[in-house]
Amino acid sequence: MDQDIILDKLKKAKQELIFNHEELQRCTKDLKIANVNLNIREKEKELNMEEFNSGLEQMMFAISHKVRKSVANILGLSKLLCEDVNLGNNELKEILLLIIQSAESLNASTEELSKFICKKRRTDI
Repeated sequence: MDQDIILDKLKKAKQELIFNHEELQRCTKDLKIANVNLNIREKEKELNMEEFNSGLEQMMFAISHKVRKSVANILGLSKLLCEDVNLGNNELKEILLLIIQSAESLNASTEELSKFICKKRRTDI
């Protein structure tokens, strides 16, 4: 009789072990799937960041070129105004118009950069 009770307890313990083992295997499988999904999302974020940085670098290069050009124009025209005191009214107006155009170009370049950054931030959120 004691042997039957012990045997019955062993069978129940074995069934519990089998159940727990199967549950552990299911959990392990779920964790592996979750880990794969997490890795995929991480790679996507990494690619998005690389794309953002590449776009930002291209934009910064273009804006930097435009800004340097506008600043160089303004500096050159300003030096011309300082150095040549014998300029007539028409020449002064022409130089001032060129300075204004360069300043407007500089302003447009900075606005373009701001819009680009805002747009990228909205799409990356």
